[in-house]
Amino acid sequence: MYDGILAFVQSSEEKIVRREIKIAADEGLGLKIPLNPGDIAFLVEDLYKGKSVVTGLPTKLVLIRWEKPAGSAFIRIGEGEDEQRSSNIRLHSMVCMTKEEAVRHQKEILHGDKTHVELYSQETMELVAARLKEAQEYEKFRR
Repeated sequence: MYDGILAFVQSSEEKIVRREIKIAADEGLGLKIPLNPGDIAFLVEDLYKGKSVVTGLPTKLVLIRWEKPAGSAFIRIGEGEDEQRSSNIRLHSMVCMTKEEAVRHQKEILHGDKTHVELYSQETMELVAARLKEAQEYEKFRR
């Protein structure tokens, strides 16, 4: 389950970076993300209690970036064959949703022009803010 969620995070981050650096979907990107299955398990099970932060549903869960990246989401180190490409995603940037909720979030917020206020209730936004703050505190000990 955690490997599937990790793959979803990697895929959604790759879509963000592809739009940013204008690489076609059929070109290889080789984007790495700074997360492992343990990080995924921590977020899903411990922080989000195995439920979507939006609806509380416990099925088909994934993690996705809550906010559009403030700057570049792309980190490039080295050149040519020795180049490493990665995302700047962090534990305190992601929320747990069902896959369907995440697809809508990605389309309308991360790639679209809608705001969180247009899509989510005040209660949801307050819960997300609390969870992201908690994740930021725990992240200090997970490096």
